[in-house]
Amino acid sequence: MNRFNMDTRVTVTHTKDFLPLLRTCFEDGLPVSLIVDEGQLCRAEGYIARLDDTSLTLKDGRSFRIATLAAVNGVFIDSYSQC
Repeated sequence: MNRFNMDTRVTVTHTKDFLPLLRTCFEDGLPVSLIVDEGQLCRAEGYIARLDDTSLTLKDGRSFRIATLAAVNGVFIDSYSQC
């Protein structure tokens, strides 16, 4: 019998740890699914049009600071691991 622990979650320690994942998505033209904390949690999805070490802009024009990201493609920052 296969057993899976559905409570296991991949996490990172700092928001800057999202950068390699974001760069891969940007360079390979892959979509991103974000959870952003701008006073409340909200979702954003799309393709990255611009990326630097402090912010990203999606092709639809929305911009986010990397420091406000709670999750990228299902990978959460430690402090949001219970979301």
